Amino acid sequence: MMAMRSLLLDQRGFSLAELLMVVAILGLMLAGLVFVQQQGQQSYLMGAHRVEAQQNARVALDLMVRELRSAQTITAVPSGTDITFVDENGVTIQYQLSGATINRITGGVATPLIGGAQTFLMTYFSAFDGPTNTGTVTATAAGVRLVRIQLVTGTEEQVASYSDSNQRATIESIVRLRNM
Repeated sequence: MMAMRSLLLDQRGFSLAELLMVVAILGLMLAGLVFVQQQGQQSYLMGAHRVEAQQNARVALDLMVRELRSAQTITAVPSGTDITFVDENGVTIQYQLSGATINRITGGVATPLIGGAQTFLMTYFSAFDGPTNTGTVTATAAGVRLVRIQLVTGTEEQVASYSDSNQRATIESIVRLRNM
């Protein structure tokens, strides 16, 4: 009973200095946790923007390559940033860079293929001399046998150039025209 009474009468507790020390330590731990969470979120956003840029490039390039391979004739080789050709069904198709959008134009109707395009360049070659030598560059539509497509895309939403979210994807393909 005496031991119980001495415990109840014991007025010892935490001093103000001890409480302030605990609050400071908890504050530092919380600040570290917030920093780690922010870094994780920033890494996630950077990865998501990179994936978006790569998917945009891949989708556009796959469609262009597939249609160009089966093209019957190339009807216009204007500037290197667009191409007009007739596919196996007799439909005239044009790919054209307009601002940051690559459009697929059929029957006079422009359909946006992808947004966020930064560079769209086509180089036309007259012959295919093997895997290491693509041949001679040509500017005449009738002489085109090989097309190199170079595409640089970013995200569709505009971000600052210094931002980690400013991700680019560069993709290139060489298309050998089968029906020419």
